[in-house]
Amino acid sequence: MKSFGIIAEFNPFHLGHKYLIDKAREETGSEICVAVMSGSFVQRGGPAVYDKWERARMALEGGVNLVLELPAVYATASAESFALGGVKTLEALGCVDTLVFGSESGHIGQLESAARLLQDREEELMEVVSSLCKTGLSFPRAREEAVRSLAPDFNVDIFREPNNILAIEYLKQVENMKAHTIKRIGQGHHKSATVLRNRLADAEPEKFKRAAENYFNLIRTRILQSDSETLESMCAVGEGLGNRLKDCVRFAGSTEELIENVKSKAYTYSAVERLLSHIVLGIEPDFKREPGYARVLGFDEKGAALLKRMKQEECNSIPVITNINKEWKHIGGCEDMMEKDILATDVFNVIWGKNMYRKSDYVRKPVIVKENLRKKD
Repeated sequence: MKSFGIIAEFNPFHLGHKYLIDKAREETGSEICVAVMSGSFVQRGGPAVYDKWERARMALEGGVNLVLELPAVYATASAESFALGGVKTLEALGCVDTLVFGSESGHIGQLESAARLLQDREEELMEVVSSLCKTGLSFPRAREEAVRSLAPDFNVDIFREPNNILAIEYLKQVENMKAHTIKRIGQGHHKSATVLRNRLADAEPEKFKRAAENYFNLIRTRILQSDSETLESMCAVGEGLGNRLKDCVRFAGSTEELIENVKSKAYTYSAVERLLSHIVLGIEPDFKREPGYARVLGFDEKGAALLKRMKQEECNSIPVITNINKEWKHIGGCEDMMEKDILATDVFNVIWGKNMYRKSDYVRKPVIVKENLRKKD
């Protein structure tokens, strides 16, 4: 059976995700969907609204057949590293035919042209980007200006939409899969997911308020415990951000207020938000190493069949982990990556007031959803 892969956060799973999955099946003729999903922390910074096991269940009930975890070192990173982790995980399985992703463009040719431009002229572009960033421009704006100056005939509008940006980064990483894009309709995933998170917060205000306070207290503690040099070394952009965090942390009353006080033209809100999650988890910025394992979060009958096929044909180039207690020895050289995943789940449980033993990565097992138990539309 043909298969396709998607990279997602499902924070939480919504109708836009289901549309993407259903449309991908229709347009690629594939029967099996493999999702690489962010774990306990997500790219916008901070913990997810549901734990990764519950989000895996939602995805399986929504049409995904196999859910794998995107390690925290990629899940909390910039678009480039996020794409690296997701795409290389799918390719390392050796049985995913097509990478599918949404985009505002909806035209694979336009996106591929942008990806080729960034790859072919990488050195020139990065030299201009670096120079522009020193003048106070953010990285996204600096890259747009660099492309405009080096390739004046290229339409830079494609770099202004979040899903286009991710799509281009995916295409830069793809080697062994076909690539297929589906045009976004209505609200983008980021907007629709934000609306759902806001509704959840409105429904349980005290719960979300406690979680926000817990997370902010962790951030403050880690910043106060760290010296400016240590903080500076964790900042991909550097240039005094560590000192600024130390100066502002005593006067902020919330994570949002701290970010507002620290952000600037060079350090966007989202960049500072990701940085704070790195500080809490001790993650170095923009992880460049390729994934060394694929951890299973959940599957249905078709997903189980795909896992069986991988085992029989030995087509996967990295170990596929279902039980970290038994299979820890198989992830040689990637212990640091797995340790961050485990820590991220522990911190998630602290923030949301969950039982740290029963909800830990050492205890939880992959979610199994039977076809006949799937929720109906």
